[in-house]
Amino acid sequence: MRAIHRQAPSPTILLLIGILVLLSACDGDEPPRSPDTIVSYLASLLADADPEVRRTAAEGLGKLGQSGAAEALVEALNDPDPAVRQASAWALGQLGEAVAGRASLPLVGRLRDRSEQVRLSAARAIAEIGETEAVVERLTRALKASDAATRRAAVHALLSLDAPPAYPALVEALRDDDAEVRQGAVAALGELADSRAIPLLRERLLHDPAVGVRAEAAFRLGKIGDRAAVADLEKVAADDADAGVRRWARWASEQISSAPDSGSAH
Repeated sequence: MRAIHRQAPSPTILLLIGILVLLSACDGDEPPRSPDTIVSYLASLLADADPEVRRTAAEGLGKLGQSGAAEALVEALNDPDPAVRQASAWALGQLGEAVAGRASLPLVGRLRDRSEQVRLSAARAIAEIGETEAVVERLTRALKASDAATRRAAVHALLSLDAPPAYPALVEALRDDDAEVRQGAVAALGELADSRAIPLLRERLLHDPAVGVRAEAAFRLGKIGDRAAVADLEKVAADDADAGVRRWARWASEQISSAPDSGSAH
């Protein structure tokens, strides 16, 4: 008779079973387990030998949303497995501004992670947690990092934060050698809607060698709605070598010209 081989349950399934056991009472008279008990259980699994268990535990802590998990998740940002670091960064973002004092700066440190997915997850988490003076200061310093990947992650976080104190650093980033950093700086300055940035965005629109930067500048000028930009937008809509840039410039020009009472940004 042929033996039947059953596949062993995955670590994720075993972990979910463990959580369900904790959530439900073993005895009809026993009250459900407290969130603190579940947090403690999941936090202990962040030290498991299996990285899949550690990753799932980090995700579970994020879904629970209990700020008491912050310390364990911050420690897990240093996990040797990038999937665990990514999940831990995501989970900290889910905990929100309640953990800003404990998590923000360690997350900024992950902007230098060797994994792109970890860097992006950390940048998104920083935005979810919110702006603090120390975080903005660290992010503006990260905009001067020697590697473009760190600068990209930093400008992505600043775009999400909408942080006026970062204005000077974002202006400097418009001259970055990396087109993705310049595009992020254009987007972040557009979100700030600071009238001082309008001539700088017009300069990027007209002269930046990267298609993405010129298109971003057109879009942001259209959102800001300053009529002084219309002539430049019309020129680009007619003459730019890239069809996508021409299309965005045309949209922006029409957006500004058709808006009632549009004028300079304040």
